[in-house]
Amino acid sequence: MFLRQSLSPAVRLKHAGRVGAVMASAVIASAAVFPASAQDTITTAKLGAVYAFSGPVAIYSTTIKNGLDMAVAELNAKGDLKIDLVLEDDRSTKDDAINVYQKFIQRDQTLLIFGPLIGGQVFAAGPLAQRAKVPVMLTSVATPGVTGIGDHIFRTSVESATIIPGTAKAAKDLLKTARVAQIYTNDDQFSVGEFKAYEEALKSNGIQIAGVETVRTGDVDFSAQLTKIKAMNVDTLVISSQGQEAVGIMTQARKLGLDKVRFIGGNAFNAAGVVKEAGAAMEGALSATPWFMAMQHPKNVEFVKNYRDKYKTDPDWLAAQTYDAVHIVKQALLAAKIGKSDSVAVARSKLRDSLAAIKTYDGVLGKIEFDEKRDPRLAGAVIKVEGGKHVIAQ
Repeated sequence: MFLRQSLSPAVRLKHAGRVGAVMASAVIASAAVFPASAQDTITTAKLGAVYAFSGPVAIYSTTIKNGLDMAVAELNAKGDLKIDLVLEDDRSTKDDAINVYQKFIQRDQTLLIFGPLIGGQVFAAGPLAQRAKVPVMLTSVATPGVTGIGDHIFRTSVESATIIPGTAKAAKDLLKTARVAQIYTNDDQFSVGEFKAYEEALKSNGIQIAGVETVRTGDVDFSAQLTKIKAMNVDTLVISSQGQEAVGIMTQARKLGLDKVRFIGGNAFNAAGVVKEAGAAMEGALSATPWFMAMQHPKNVEFVKNYRDKYKTDPDWLAAQTYDAVHIVKQALLAAKIGKSDSVAVARSKLRDSLAAIKTYDGVLGKIEFDEKRDPRLAGAVIKVEGGKHVIAQ
């Protein structure tokens, strides 16, 4: 009181100005320290998704789209942060995957990209996203090394090489497999990776490899290769190819009289579309999968029920991996606290860092653990085709 009275009006005015300046500085500092409030964060996040809805690998994409649509619908119904998903078709080609990535990065200004479908397309388009610092979430690619493109590449899809050894062991134990032939697509990185993983797993289990045949992407006539395999007198044919080639190999093998030969394969064998198109030719076929419909943890039970109710058919591992991926991205978006005034570059950076901070996720696939390369670890299961459906191999 005494101090205030002892100051002249001019001095008091000057003093008040200093106090105001200090208070203003404190407000600015606190704004820098504390995160943006809910009112200051974005209410809609534009994301891109590119998969093969036409072309030779389109056989996989129906269940992927279902997984996307189902997850986005559920999450948007929560009424917090809306996902605006832009969906594009790369027509199963690398060039179209590159073009769609450029569109998402430059014109659509998406914060993240889901897809593409297979490894070759990722190795072609992924570097564009890495250079532009746009996060990518892969939901179907089991090709080794794709996350090595850079620190903006994430995935919920499991490398097939990590679960293939279980299939080889099951073939030996359950089918009494002793002598096999291998056939693979030699111009597809994913198929080459599966072939090498199977080659090692077969040898580790003491299974003889009588011979190896190759095909190319888009081939439709496999009679020459299968005729050679028929002469090898094998009990099992190991197929490392994408969907359409795998279907063609199995159905033509039966027509050529290889009706007692069993089939084992990789991720292509897990797709509902492959099982449907191969029909009776695929009965008894073995493969390993990171997910199976009969898994009893609550999130999976609910997912399978809701998927069946919505689409009147069963989901597959691609639907499950994609569904979980969308939920993981939504969790990261909320944690990132992207401000309405943030630039697209800043928003992408915040989302990338938020995704990298997620080390475990308990979802439809079970408990996913992400390693330092942003790859998931899952136990997986060996399954077989029985009555046109996948069941756990006993």
